[in-house]
Amino acid sequence: MSSSLASRLGDIPGVASVVIDLDGFGRGIDVRLEPGADEVAVMEQLRALLAAYGVRNDRHPSMNLGRAARATTDLGVDVSITPTDGGARVEVSTANVKSFRLVSTDPVSVAQGLADAWCEVIGRLPIEVVSVEVGTDGSLTVVANDGEHDSKGSSSTTDGWFDALTSAVGNVLGNASRPQLKRAAS
Repeated sequence: MSSSLASRLGDIPGVASVVIDLDGFGRGIDVRLEPGADEVAVMEQLRALLAAYGVRNDRHPSMNLGRAARATTDLGVDVSITPTDGGARVEVSTANVKSFRLVSTDPVSVAQGLADAWCEVIGRLPIEVVSVEVGTDGSLTVVANDGEHDSKGSSSTTDGWFDALTSAVGNVLGNASRPQLKRAAS
């Protein structure tokens, strides 16, 4: 099934490469997009094809999308997320300070690396990313904890996963000073 699934996934317009590992330690499906590919359209086709192959929601492999580095300055920092062998390089910088992290490609690790580097660059205490979820409406939500309170940041995936994750983490950092959810005592 893996070789025919990889072939079919690779035939989707906008997909540059596909690697499927359903048995190893890093189980999952890694999909690299071509530059300029419409991420939302590709994801819809990927989901439809995976459903046709019987991949279930309760135990589906993780899917990681990689794209060349890109920077954004509308949040007061420049951010780039670059795929590396077996992971990603997350870099956050201002005119005076630059910080980077090497992380695995799961969404929580990328969000945590982004938050850690961002906190270092702006000179604030780090936060712990608790979860990263994509809603059925296409929204991406990051929940993080500052040690006492959970804070949420959300963004739409309409402009791509890079922008959504960057914006959601930026929103979490902005919301962390305004507690929203009290974490229950364990």
